[in-house]
Amino acid sequence: MGGVGLIVTETAYIIPPDTRNTRAHIGIHSDLFIPGLSRFVKALHGGKTTALVLLDAPASLAHLDTSTLQEAAETMIRAAWRAYVAGFDGVMLSSVDGGMLHQLISPLSNRRNDQYGGAITNRLRLALENYRGDSAMARPPVYCRLSLDCRRVCAQRVDPARCRLMAGRLAITGVNLLDVMTDSRNEIKIARFPGWRIPLASSVKRVVPDVPIIGSGLLGDPLLANSVIQDGSVDLVMLGRSLRSNPYWAHIARIVLESNTTPIPVSMLP
Repeated sequence: MGGVGLIVTETAYIIPPDTRNTRAHIGIHSDLFIPGLSRFVKALHGGKTTALVLLDAPASLAHLDTSTLQEAAETMIRAAWRAYVAGFDGVMLSSVDGGMLHQLISPLSNRRNDQYGGAITNRLRLALENYRGDSAMARPPVYCRLSLDCRRVCAQRVDPARCRLMAGRLAITGVNLLDVMTDSRNEIKIARFPGWRIPLASSVKRVVPDVPIIGSGLLGDPLLANSVIQDGSVDLVMLGRSLRSNPYWAHIARIVLESNTTPIPVSMLP
Protein backbone atom coordinates (compact mmCIF):
# COMPACT_ATOMS: atom_id res chain seq x y z
CA MET A 1 0.00 0.00 0.00
CA GLY A 2 3.07 2.23 0.04
CA GLY A 3 4.42 4.45 2.76
CA VAL A 4 6.84 1.90 4.24
CA GLY A 5 10.47 2.86 3.77
CA LEU A 6 12.12 -0.55 4.23
CA ILE A 7 10.87 -4.13 4.03
CA VAL A 8 12.97 -7.06 5.25
CA THR A 9 11.86 -10.52 4.16
CA GLU A 10 11.43 -13.44 6.48
CA THR A 11 14.40 -15.80 6.73
CA ALA A 12 15.65 -17.01 3.36
CA TYR A 13 17.62 -20.23 3.77
CA ILE A 14 20.88 -20.61 1.90
CA ILE A 15 20.63 -24.43 1.73
CA PRO A 16 17.67 -26.72 0.94
CA PRO A 17 15.36 -27.28 3.92
CA ASP A 18 15.96 -30.46 5.86
CA THR A 19 13.14 -30.31 8.40
CA ARG A 20 9.45 -29.52 8.39
CA ASN A 21 10.14 -26.34 10.36
CA THR A 22 12.29 -24.86 7.59
CA ARG A 23 10.28 -25.87 4.53
CA ALA A 24 7.96 -22.87 4.78
CA HIS A 25 10.81 -20.38 4.51
CA ILE A 26 11.87 -18.50 1.41
CA GLY A 27 14.55 -20.31 -0.55
CA ILE A 28 17.61 -18.64 -2.02
CA HIS A 29 19.80 -21.74 -2.30
CA SER A 30 19.35 -22.19 -6.05
CA ASP A 31 19.48 -20.00 -9.16
CA LEU A 32 16.00 -21.36 -9.95
CA PHE A 33 14.58 -19.01 -7.32
CA ILE A 34 15.97 -15.85 -8.94
CA PRO A 35 13.03 -15.20 -11.34
CA GLY A 36 10.45 -15.50 -8.55
CA LEU A 37 12.49 -13.37 -6.18
CA SER A 38 12.94 -10.80 -8.93
CA ARG A 39 9.16 -10.51 -9.41
CA PHE A 40 8.78 -10.14 -5.66
CA VAL A 41 11.37 -7.34 -5.50
CA LYS A 42 9.77 -5.51 -8.43
CA ALA A 43 6.45 -5.55 -6.58
CA LEU A 44 8.10 -4.05 -3.50
CA HIS A 45 9.91 -1.42 -5.54
CA GLY A 46 6.56 -0.57 -7.10
CA GLY A 47 5.56 0.68 -3.66
CA LYS A 48 8.72 2.81 -3.55
CA THR A 49 10.26 0.84 -0.69
CA THR A 50 13.75 -0.52 -0.12
CA ALA A 51 13.90 -4.33 -0.07
CA LEU A 52 16.34 -6.46 1.92
CA VAL A 53 16.49 -10.25 2.12
CA LEU A 54 17.33 -11.90 5.44
CA LEU A 55 19.89 -14.70 5.07
CA ASP A 56 20.36 -17.54 7.53
CA ALA A 57 21.14 -21.24 7.72
CA PRO A 58 19.93 -24.05 10.00
CA ALA A 59 21.50 -24.26 13.44
CA SER A 60 22.91 -27.72 12.74
CA LEU A 61 25.61 -26.23 10.49
CA ALA A 62 27.14 -24.39 13.44
CA HIS A 63 28.18 -27.68 15.03
CA LEU A 64 29.86 -29.31 12.04
CA ASP A 65 33.59 -29.51 11.31
CA THR A 66 35.64 -26.48 10.33
CA SER A 67 35.79 -27.19 6.60
CA THR A 68 32.02 -27.71 6.40
CA LEU A 69 31.45 -24.45 8.25
CA GLN A 70 33.72 -22.62 5.82
CA GLU A 71 31.75 -24.15 2.94
CA ALA A 72 28.59 -22.76 4.56
CA ALA A 73 30.15 -19.30 4.51
CA GLU A 74 30.83 -19.65 0.79
CA THR A 75 27.25 -20.84 0.29
CA MET A 76 25.96 -17.71 2.00
CA ILE A 77 28.11 -15.55 -0.27
CA ARG A 78 26.55 -17.24 -3.31
CA ALA A 79 23.10 -16.60 -1.83
CA ALA A 80 23.99 -12.91 -1.49
CA TRP A 81 24.96 -12.89 -5.16
CA ARG A 82 21.54 -14.31 -6.06
CA ALA A 83 19.92 -11.55 -4.01
CA TYR A 84 21.91 -9.00 -6.00
CA VAL A 85 20.85 -10.56 -9.31
CA ALA A 86 17.20 -10.63 -8.19
CA GLY A 87 17.34 -6.90 -7.52
CA PHE A 88 17.34 -6.69 -3.73
CA ASP A 89 18.80 -3.46 -2.36
CA GLY A 90 20.88 -5.39 0.15
CA VAL A 91 21.10 -8.49 2.31
CA MET A 92 20.80 -8.80 6.06
CA LEU A 93 22.67 -11.46 8.02
CA SER A 94 20.63 -12.91 10.86
CA SER A 95 22.07 -13.80 14.25
CA VAL A 96 18.60 -14.23 15.75
CA ASP A 97 16.26 -17.08 16.69
CA GLY A 98 18.68 -19.97 16.81
CA GLY A 99 20.08 -20.03 13.28
CA MET A 100 23.67 -20.83 12.32
CA LEU A 101 25.19 -17.44 13.16
CA HIS A 102 23.22 -17.22 16.40
CA GLN A 103 24.50 -20.63 17.48
CA LEU A 104 28.06 -19.56 16.76
CA ILE A 105 27.87 -16.18 18.49
CA SER A 106 26.22 -17.45 21.66
CA PRO A 107 28.66 -18.76 24.31
CA LEU A 108 25.95 -21.11 25.57
CA SER A 109 25.64 -23.01 22.30
CA ASN A 110 29.14 -22.57 20.85
CA ARG A 111 31.36 -25.32 22.25
CA ARG A 112 33.84 -25.33 19.40
CA ASN A 113 37.59 -25.44 20.03
CA ASP A 114 38.67 -24.24 16.60
CA GLN A 115 38.94 -20.76 15.07
CA TYR A 116 35.15 -20.32 15.36
CA GLY A 117 34.87 -20.98 19.09
CA GLY A 118 36.01 -19.59 22.40
CA ALA A 119 36.71 -15.85 22.50
CA ILE A 120 34.11 -13.43 21.21
CA THR A 121 36.37 -12.55 18.28
CA ASN A 122 36.30 -16.19 17.17
CA ARG A 123 32.56 -16.53 17.71
CA LEU A 124 32.00 -13.51 15.47
CA ARG A 125 34.50 -14.73 12.88
CA LEU A 126 32.04 -16.41 10.50
CA ALA A 127 29.65 -13.46 10.63
CA LEU A 128 32.50 -11.11 9.74
CA GLU A 129 33.76 -13.43 7.00
CA ASN A 130 30.26 -13.55 5.56
CA TYR A 131 30.00 -9.78 5.69
CA ARG A 132 33.28 -9.26 3.85
CA GLY A 133 32.53 -11.94 1.30
CA ASP A 134 28.96 -10.79 0.67
CA SER A 135 30.12 -7.20 0.27
CA ALA A 136 32.74 -8.20 -2.30
CA MET A 137 30.53 -10.60 -4.25
CA ALA A 138 27.07 -9.09 -4.13
CA ARG A 139 27.79 -5.35 -4.33
CA PRO A 140 24.63 -4.21 -2.52
CA PRO A 141 24.98 -3.17 1.12
CA VAL A 142 25.19 -5.90 3.75
CA TYR A 143 23.53 -5.38 7.11
CA CYS A 144 23.37 -7.38 10.32
CA ARG A 145 20.78 -8.34 12.91
CA LEU A 146 22.30 -8.30 16.37
CA SER A 147 20.55 -10.59 18.83
CA LEU A 148 20.46 -10.49 22.60
CA ASP A 149 18.83 -13.72 23.73
CA CYS A 150 16.55 -13.15 26.73
CA ARG A 151 17.55 -16.55 28.08
CA ARG A 152 21.18 -15.50 27.87
CA VAL A 153 20.40 -12.35 29.85
CA CYS A 154 18.91 -14.42 32.64
CA ALA A 155 21.85 -16.81 32.50
CA GLN A 156 24.20 -13.83 32.67
CA ARG A 157 26.14 -15.08 29.68
CA VAL A 158 25.41 -12.59 26.88
CA ASP A 159 24.58 -9.39 28.70
CA PRO A 160 23.97 -5.94 27.18
CA ALA A 161 27.64 -5.05 27.67
CA ARG A 162 28.74 -7.96 25.48
CA CYS A 163 26.01 -7.08 23.00
CA ARG A 164 27.51 -3.60 22.73
CA LEU A 165 30.98 -5.10 22.32
CA MET A 166 29.77 -7.22 19.41
CA ALA A 167 28.18 -4.14 17.84
CA GLY A 168 31.50 -2.33 18.06
CA ARG A 169 33.34 -5.19 16.37
CA LEU A 170 30.77 -5.30 13.58
CA ALA A 171 30.95 -1.54 13.10
CA ILE A 172 34.74 -1.64 12.76
CA THR A 173 34.34 -4.23 10.01
CA GLY A 174 32.02 -1.89 8.14
CA VAL A 175 28.51 -3.09 8.94
CA ASN A 176 26.30 -0.14 8.11
CA LEU A 177 22.98 -1.05 9.73
CA LEU A 178 22.20 -3.00 12.90
CA ASP A 179 18.81 -4.44 13.77
CA VAL A 180 18.96 -4.96 17.55
CA MET A 181 16.72 -7.86 18.51
CA THR A 182 16.04 -10.32 21.29
CA ASP A 183 15.47 -14.00 20.72
CA SER A 184 11.75 -14.55 20.12
CA ARG A 185 12.01 -18.25 21.07
CA ASN A 186 12.70 -17.62 24.75
CA GLU A 187 10.69 -19.63 27.26
CA ILE A 188 11.22 -17.14 30.08
CA LYS A 189 8.35 -14.78 30.79
CA ILE A 190 9.54 -11.20 30.46
CA ALA A 191 7.67 -7.91 30.65
CA ARG A 192 6.69 -6.74 27.18
CA PHE A 193 5.44 -3.18 27.13
CA PRO A 194 5.38 -0.56 24.36
CA GLY A 195 8.99 0.11 23.45
CA TRP A 196 10.41 -2.67 25.65
CA ARG A 197 13.40 -3.33 23.35
CA ILE A 198 14.32 0.33 22.88
CA PRO A 199 16.64 0.64 25.94
CA LEU A 200 18.83 -2.15 24.54
CA ALA A 201 18.87 -0.64 21.07
CA SER A 202 19.63 2.79 22.51
CA SER A 203 22.56 1.43 24.51
CA VAL A 204 24.00 -0.04 21.31
CA LYS A 205 23.42 3.27 19.53
CA ARG A 206 25.57 5.09 22.07
CA VAL A 207 28.49 2.75 21.34
CA VAL A 208 28.21 2.96 17.53
CA PRO A 209 26.66 6.40 16.94
CA ASP A 210 27.58 6.41 13.25
CA VAL A 211 25.76 3.14 12.51
CA PRO A 212 21.99 3.41 11.96
CA ILE A 213 20.12 1.30 14.52
CA ILE A 214 16.74 -0.38 14.07
CA GLY A 215 14.60 -0.67 17.20
CA SER A 216 11.42 -2.65 17.80
CA GLY A 217 9.09 -3.92 20.50
CA LEU A 218 5.38 -3.00 20.48
CA LEU A 219 5.90 0.25 18.61
CA GLY A 220 2.52 0.24 16.87
CA ASP A 221 1.57 3.61 18.37
CA PRO A 222 2.76 6.19 15.79
CA LEU A 223 3.40 8.79 18.49
CA LEU A 224 5.65 6.39 20.41
CA ALA A 225 7.40 5.17 17.26
CA ASN A 226 8.12 8.75 16.25
CA SER A 227 9.31 9.74 19.72
CA VAL A 228 12.06 7.09 19.93
CA ILE A 229 13.43 8.39 16.64
CA GLN A 230 13.10 12.03 17.59
CA ASP A 231 14.95 11.57 20.89
CA GLY A 232 17.81 9.75 19.16
CA SER A 233 17.25 6.35 20.78
CA VAL A 234 17.13 4.63 17.37
CA ASP A 235 17.21 5.63 13.72
CA LEU A 236 14.49 3.36 12.37
CA VAL A 237 11.60 1.42 13.90
CA MET A 238 10.59 -2.09 12.92
CA LEU A 239 6.96 -3.22 12.89
CA GLY A 240 5.54 -6.71 12.56
CA ARG A 241 1.89 -7.45 13.23
CA SER A 242 0.98 -3.77 13.05
CA LEU A 243 1.71 -3.78 9.33
CA ARG A 244 0.38 -7.27 8.69
CA SER A 245 -2.95 -6.42 10.30
CA ASN A 246 -3.13 -2.93 8.81
CA PRO A 247 -1.15 -2.34 5.60
CA TYR A 248 -2.25 1.32 5.74
CA TRP A 249 -0.36 1.85 9.01
CA ALA A 250 2.24 4.19 7.49
CA HIS A 251 -0.43 6.44 6.00
CA ILE A 252 -2.41 6.47 9.26
CA ALA A 253 0.78 7.27 11.18
CA ARG A 254 1.42 10.28 8.97
CA ILE A 255 -2.11 11.57 9.61
CA VAL A 256 -1.74 10.99 13.35
CA LEU A 257 1.60 12.81 13.52
CA GLU A 258 0.42 15.71 11.40
CA SER A 259 -2.77 16.17 13.42
CA ASN A 260 -1.37 15.01 16.80
CA THR A 261 -4.47 12.88 17.37
CA THR A 262 -4.85 9.58 19.20
CA PRO A 263 -4.26 6.61 16.86
CA ILE A 264 -6.95 4.05 16.28
CA PRO A 265 -6.52 0.84 18.33
CA VAL A 266 -5.60 -1.38 15.37
CA SER A 267 -2.43 0.64 14.86
CA MET A 268 -1.23 -0.25 18.35
CA LEU A 269 -0.65 -3.93 17.67
CA PRO A 270 2.96 -5.12 18.15
